[in-house]
Amino acid sequence: MSAALPDDRAVSDFWAEVAARGTPLLEPDGDAVIVTFLWRDPDAAAVILHVNRLTDFRCLDQSMMRRLPGTDVWHLSYRMPPTWRASYGVGPLSVPLVPIDPDRLADKARWRRLRSSALPDPLNRASLRHRADGPALSVVALAGAPPQRWFAARPGVARGRVGRHQVGDRTVWSYLPPGAGHRDLPVVVLLDGDVWGGQGLLGATLDNLIAAGRIPPTVVLMVDCAAVPTRSRDLTCNPAFAGFLAGDLLAWAAARWPVTSDPAATVVAGQSLGGLAAAYTALCAPDRFGAVLSQSGSYWFPGGDVREWLTGRYAATERLPLRWYLEVGTREWDLVEPTRRLRDVLLGRGYPVTYAEFDGGHDVACWRGGLGDGLIAVLGNIRQS
Repeated sequence: MSAALPDDRAVSDFWAEVAARGTPLLEPDGDAVIVTFLWRDPDAAAVILHVNRLTDFRCLDQSMMRRLPGTDVWHLSYRMPPTWRASYGVGPLSVPLVPIDPDRLADKARWRRLRSSALPDPLNRASLRHRADGPALSVVALAGAPPQRWFAARPGVARGRVGRHQVGDRTVWSYLPPGAGHRDLPVVVLLDGDVWGGQGLLGATLDNLIAAGRIPPTVVLMVDCAAVPTRSRDLTCNPAFAGFLAGDLLAWAAARWPVTSDPAATVVAGQSLGGLAAAYTALCAPDRFGAVLSQSGSYWFPGGDVREWLTGRYAATERLPLRWYLEVGTREWDLVEPTRRLRDVLLGRGYPVTYAEFDGGHDVACWRGGLGDGLIAVLGNIRQS
């Protein structure tokens, strides 16, 4: 844009062009891409751009959008690798931002409120929610980001059925594959079911994979872990929760549907703390689960003076009959090295491991594609009965 103040007509023409193109704006720059985020607001005192794993409340200057003087145009650009994918939201403020002290609990709580109130980009048609009750976010994916071949619904593909149930005091969503007459169906137990079942994020992926013959018809049990205190308790290597998954949950499913009892065709899967819990559950119950699908697992657990406890358990345990799919984002600075160390321990013990890294953060926008790849890795060789 010109350094001179644009007139109202120029600004209106600019927004009309942007609306036709969609946002963010992308401009090649050598081996990278200039990604320009835009926000239209004549009244905001400040605007924060909340980008997964780029925005850091300890250093907010790099995430404050700039206003083009004399206009309603707010903008901020990043130079990113062409492999990048992320979710983001925009936080307009009616008053200037009061500095946030990262060492004060009250300021951390204020930051969480600011982040949860971020709005989706109205000129970006790609959106999602990290949790069913969370804010809508927009998604940016550059041309070299891993393709998410299986995520979108396809015309003409038979659809499975998603149902909601109570198993004891827990909500569980089920996916039942299309068709009839199957028996000994493989089973996937997937944690954080409110994300995958409650929002319907996984159904089309499963439909597409089954229709293409990349996995056999499969039952998926998506276990709700949404409440924060409950989630933190259940997913941090809790033997009672592992026992529920291996015992009550699988028995409940077997009483209703023709599912397999073969651990080789039974998978436990999760993301973040759910990835940690999946790996722990398989360690506790290898007679029930024969594969682990872990995305961005919290293998730092429990932290403090004791780090990567579960990796140590696998290092000290004779090889179990488990197959693995592990993936992590290279922008997950607290997770990427622990995940690599777990990978190395597993390979050293002789486990079959499919390992992937993606250019992104702790982000459903990335996991929803990797979940399809992971299902192929752990179920692709299972034969249908």
